[in-house]
Amino acid sequence: MTEEIRTRRKRGSITRAEIVDAALRLMDGEGESALTFSRLGAELKSSPTAVYRHFTSRDELLEALADHLDGISLAGYVPTDDWRADLTDLAWRAWHTAEAHPAAAALTLLTVANSINELRAVEWILRAMAVAGLRGRAAVVQYQVYAQTVLGAASAYGARLASARTREVADGWIQVYAPTDPSQYPHAEAAKADLAMINYREVFAQQLEMYLSALELTVTRTG
Repeated sequence: MTEEIRTRRKRGSITRAEIVDAALRLMDGEGESALTFSRLGAELKSSPTAVYRHFTSRDELLEALADHLDGISLAGYVPTDDWRADLTDLAWRAWHTAEAHPAAAALTLLTVANSINELRAVEWILRAMAVAGLRGRAAVVQYQVYAQTVLGAASAYGARLASARTREVADGWIQVYAPTDPSQYPHAEAAKADLAMINYREVFAQQLEMYLSALELTVTRTG
């Protein structure tokens, strides 16, 4: 009997939470390509069948991962009566989660999981909108604008980091262009040094500030 067989888990002993943790661990280490049921079985010293008992498809597993990342982002969050501070806090929590778990964030941050942690996030965002003075359809529209802005940016950053780890690049998709005739692209040529040194945290901070300033104007006009 081999060591692998001797250490195999007992049937039914693996939990959903263990599978999600293992999936996140594999993706953190090796990227999206590592997320297969056979790899999960091996990681958990079990068979792929044990994983299928809890998740019938990869999409179902990704929804569970989305909920798990939402839970990580919201851990310790306490709302205040300052809507701008709260939306800023929630945004950076999503960003830091993408930094910590880039491959999983790239795949799942924009997933609609209809899960409890997703609902918690929706509740806190709508609460901030209410504190700002928005309710009903106006609040829901702004919730969607905010979520798409924040999660879209964080998801894209996760994809950049995951790509960078795979390609051994320092910080994502570095934009370096060397056209045969640079004179055809004068603006890109003039900005090439800055394009090659993009700080995506700075870009995100600008996106967030622009959105919050626009939201403040919206609240003022509708107030």
